[in-house]
Amino acid sequence: MSLSDIFVSLMDIIENLIDKIKSLIDILVNSPFTREFRQFTREFEQFTREFEQFTREFEQFTRE
Repeated sequence: MSLSDIFVSLMDIIENLIDKIKSLIDILVNSPFTREFRQFTREFEQFTREFEQFTREFEQFTRE
């Protein structure tokens, strides 16, 4: 096996690895779990904003 053969084999392995990584990323990005987690995150952020607003209003009320 020559050095060029080894290089070609190594490049094939790297290309396959890159394809597998792309597939994994695609699965993770488009999975139902990921979508549900994003939705949960958005809803939790909304809750946090509303709670902060309530806290500010309550603090203002207690000062009066």
